[in-house]
Amino acid sequence: MLPSYILSLREGLEAALIIGIVLGALRQMRRRDLIMPVWAGAFSASLFSLLAAILLTHFGLELEDPAEAIFDGLTMLLAAGILTWMIFWMSRRARTLKSTLESNVRHASQGGKRALFGLAFLAVLREGIELALFLTAATLASDARQTIFGSLLGLGTATLLGWSLFAATTRLDLRRFFQV
Repeated sequence: MLPSYILSLREGLEAALIIGIVLGALRQMRRRDLIMPVWAGAFSASLFSLLAAILLTHFGLELEDPAEAIFDGLTMLLAAGILTWMIFWMSRRARTLKSTLESNVRHASQGGKRALFGLAFLAVLREGIELALFLTAATLASDARQTIFGSLLGLGTATLLGWSLFAATTRLDLRRFFQV
């Protein structure tokens, strides 16, 4: 349960931070009319990721040995490969991630609602598919109920933390806060 909690918390926080940056950039641009497409894109990607996790897990559980063991191993290797790639990608992009994302939001806002839906959808989908692979591997290797419970707790915690952080920063005068 703990591994699925931690993985879900991490992936959920990444998605929440990305959505928070997008919403913050829209707020700075005074483009509140584009907030709903961002939420719709994030929600749609979450549903798509959930469906992917269910299908992958169902497929893996339907297999018989040795095919199940091979599928389990391949799923774990793919998840580890994605995580390794993300670590290297983040180490190269971490310093400019927020400014790059804000620039993408400004560019997407000129494209309208579909562009922002797509931006949010792809950002959340990347995290969701990564989590789906991890949870599929965890479910195949351990008790499914514990994996589901841990992941729901992790995603719930990430949602609360992400919302709290965004709500606090929208009400906080950051210039005054950092002058103290």
